[in-house]
Amino acid sequence: MHQPLLPWALWLWAGLSLTACSIQTPPSGDAAARVERELISHTLRIDAGEQLVLTSPHRTIRVTEQLLHQVTEFDAKDQVVNRLESYQALPWASQPINLIADGKRFSLQTDHDGLLRLNLLSEQFIELDFQSLRVIQLIARAGPSIVAEQNLLVSRELRSILREAVNLVHDNLEESDVEQWIYRINRLDTLGLEEESNQLENMLMMLTIGDPELQTEFLQALENSERP
Repeated sequence: MHQPLLPWALWLWAGLSLTACSIQTPPSGDAAARVERELISHTLRIDAGEQLVLTSPHRTIRVTEQLLHQVTEFDAKDQVVNRLESYQALPWASQPINLIADGKRFSLQTDHDGLLRLNLLSEQFIELDFQSLRVIQLIARAGPSIVAEQNLLVSRELRSILREAVNLVHDNLEESDVEQWIYRINRLDTLGLEEESNQLENMLMMLTIGDPELQTEFLQALENSERP
């Protein structure tokens, strides 16, 4: 006749059963799988658009970094199981770009998207001799042998615009009167430089904010002028 198990015996049997179920044999193998990446090529590319002759002071330029890796995958026994090439077209983000013009070197920088927004009417270029300016050179450098260059020609029409516009944009405003302000705003519009015209107008609004009478005179003259 079998006797029923005592409560403590039941608990002991259950504990042994659970322990046995939780124990697993560790996997065999000498090492975990791994991946090796070998850099095959590293280049930079400057994309200034299809038209390489500048007819406007503005040009958006894209700079990209191109990386080609050979990727090798190994199994746990360190045997090659796969080999492939991995190609990346990355933006050259927040990186320096050198611009050479008229024998002078300028340091520019791309934004977080790898874009360089060139403006030949920005303040750093006002000392250039636009009459003789024929070409500008852009240089991106990631290392001694990793260099990209791009030349942009400056059209005759643009040289003429730059020679006149640089004074319209940068001459001292406080030494001019309202009539001259209006002329400069309208003339920039006539030259096709709407961005600079609007910036000058906004700058004059800020300049006259402390003189309501002068600001009213400026606004009335602006309203009465015939803008293109």
